[in-house]
Amino acid sequence: MQKLITFIEEKLAPPLIRVSQIRYLDAVQKAFMSFMPYLLISSLFILIAALPIPGWSDIVAPIAGKLWGAVNATMGVISIGIAASLGYHLGDYYRAKDSRIDRLSTTLVAVISFLALFPLTVTDDGGVFMSATYFGSAGLFAAIIVSILSVEIYRLIVKANITIKMPKEVPPMVSQAFTSVIPAAIVVTLWWVVSQIIGFDVPGFVMQVFSTLVSAGTTAVSQFIAFMLDRVLWFVGIHGSNVVGSVLSPVWTQMISDNMAAFQAGDIVPYLFTEQWTNYFIRVSVVPLVLLMIFSKVRRYKTLGALSFAPAIFNIAEPVMFGLPIVLNPIMFIPWVFGYGFIWTLTYVFTAVFNLIPPIIALVPWTVPGPIAAYLGTGGSIIAALISCLNYVLMFFIWLPFFKVLERQEMKVEAEARAQEELEEAAKVGEVHETSSV
Repeated sequence: MQKLITFIEEKLAPPLIRVSQIRYLDAVQKAFMSFMPYLLISSLFILIAALPIPGWSDIVAPIAGKLWGAVNATMGVISIGIAASLGYHLGDYYRAKDSRIDRLSTTLVAVISFLALFPLTVTDDGGVFMSATYFGSAGLFAAIIVSILSVEIYRLIVKANITIKMPKEVPPMVSQAFTSVIPAAIVVTLWWVVSQIIGFDVPGFVMQVFSTLVSAGTTAVSQFIAFMLDRVLWFVGIHGSNVVGSVLSPVWTQMISDNMAAFQAGDIVPYLFTEQWTNYFIRVSVVPLVLLMIFSKVRRYKTLGALSFAPAIFNIAEPVMFGLPIVLNPIMFIPWVFGYGFIWTLTYVFTAVFNLIPPIIALVPWTVPGPIAAYLGTGGSIIAALISCLNYVLMFFIWLPFFKVLERQEMKVEAEARAQEELEEAAKVGEVHETSSV
């Protein structure tokens, strides 16, 4: 076990951490985190529009169009939101190195450059319409690529001092606006030439190139590998979700966005094994372990369990991860890694073989307890909620023997400590008696 821990710490984790710290991946992850509230809002409107209650569709029929309009106003413009957020976070990174880089300017140049690539339609009466094809998830990867390239070109032009320089007396806001004129004009013109003059469909090309990557990343095998890697990294104290998410966030967001869009359109929902599927059914928090701790004979475990119960209900595991601990605890390695791996495999069978779990069509906040999230996320499947509850029970019995081993070890340590304290106390009493005799 010690050799395994050393291998993970020294060989496996460092290169993965370095990958997650690449500025582009870091900025992409932050961009998706920034847009997450709007996906949650979109999911809320989807749930309201399609609550699994008999007769509900008739009740909401008069405002159904407006509800789906709210979905289009959030999830439907995800590529624009990601372009803006990515431009901001990359600008934030470069501003620390060059004060002339302005976050608002990099945000605008990313968004406008991306919009410059959208196909235009000219009507007979001279009207010009921009296609909305790439506003949603279809333009997601193009938004990432174009935003990164646009900010990079922008900051290189600024670095080369190809800017309009204003006197020091000019207010910073005005000066910054003039600093951005030449770099922004060059970047936007470049993309305009590519799209409108050359006629190259950049978003369509990027989507075609990345379709293979998306297909590979959405398979059950790739999702299982990503989940197991997450477990292993967490075991050595590294936030595995952040490391894995830094690479897979675009794929995960594409999957849930496509599922929500397909459900809205009444089409077949394409993806079963989304990130939310893992969250609602596999990462069933550490509540089972916390219950074992609450009823433990070890005072430390009992106290920690009582304090950790409320956070664990809402999927906050850090008090147990580092307080029990699970991190770097050889006894807990098997249930933490392979126990959850078994739950993943079993839930896969329920989903793909027996078709008991419907596809996820709504994004629920990660703090919502698993069974409730499973019910809401699947559009009201009671069976899905029951399977999530079943996984809690199964994890309880998976944790049980390993926790009992840990408990016995801790009780032995406590007994030895008490015996040592009694010996020291007895020695002190003996010294007092000797002094009194003298």
